[in-house]
Amino acid sequence: MDTSVNTFFVSEKISKIRWLPGDLQANERFLTGTWDMPANFVRLWRLQQNQYADDYNEFVPRCSDKQDFNGDITGLEFVDTDLAAVSCADGRLTILQVNRAVDEDSLEEKAQSEILHKFNASGDSAPCTGISVYERDIATVGEDGYLNVVDANDVHKVRRSIEADSIALTAVKYVNPHEVLTANRMGVIRMFDIRAAVDETAVTAFMTSCEEEKRSNYVSALTSHPTQPHIVLAGSEEGSITVWDLRQPGFPASYLSAHNSAITEIGFHHREPSKLYTASEGGELWLWMQQSTMNITTMENKTSENVNPWLNGERAKNRINVTCLISNLRKSINTFDASGSKIICGSDSEAIYVIDSVY
Repeated sequence: MDTSVNTFFVSEKISKIRWLPGDLQANERFLTGTWDMPANFVRLWRLQQNQYADDYNEFVPRCSDKQDFNGDITGLEFVDTDLAAVSCADGRLTILQVNRAVDEDSLEEKAQSEILHKFNASGDSAPCTGISVYERDIATVGEDGYLNVVDANDVHKVRRSIEADSIALTAVKYVNPHEVLTANRMGVIRMFDIRAAVDETAVTAFMTSCEEEKRSNYVSALTSHPTQPHIVLAGSEEGSITVWDLRQPGFPASYLSAHNSAITEIGFHHREPSKLYTASEGGELWLWMQQSTMNITTMENKTSENVNPWLNGERAKNRINVTCLISNLRKSINTFDASGSKIICGSDSEAIYVIDSVY
């Protein structure tokens, strides 16, 4: 695989990074969110041709606008092509509008919610730890253990609020319009039906695997397969990946050892579901690519060739190739996003990495 990595130091720790939808051909515009800085921002960037072209950087990102926030950016997802939902450690949700232009793009705050997450004992705001978007619906989770659902058209009104857990929640993921997964610091994942009903009991619950049975292994990241959403993958504190089939959630379908440190983000390529990416606190970015069934020769594999390889248990290791795209950064890669043949990453090294020609 012939890839090139371009590095751009931006003097900010990047917690979230996302390509703008609709730029699938040009791959020009993206948003970043910061954390652990004296002042935190969401910035709008645009890749431009490097007029001082050298052997390392064919293009450079230029910041065209920014919006300031009162805390760390903990979630960043697009509702539509130009509307982004941003969660913050101050417990609020903000909707940003991207105004595209030929010369100078801009950001505009469309709406900001009241504090969505609060600690019951003190009444103080609790950090919102993650968001997930399904069409116009936005699900948020926080350190207060609550799952909230709001409409992007009116973030001031909470459509559904569920006390999902008694401890801090670490991740959230829509699997269909009516069901949302939440994960906590004990490694427990719960699924809730968010349709208007009184019952707040989880539909089902299951737990991440761990190499050490007596040790907790908290869920650090969640994702689902883009074309088979019943396949759910969880990245963990120990760096492993646990896979479930929600049609039979009683036990994991697969468990794979991966990084030597916590997985910070996990996600499939939006248009190429055979590709999965994982980033870790150890400064690594890996590509997991499904092998072609044309290479399958044994009778055992022929009988299961139509089964998604992520559900093949121990055999999954033989049907998925792993490639290290970035390693040895010494500081965490917190976030990434893939579009076309390009991947962008943000890290605690206060840099943005653009990887090109990933096929």
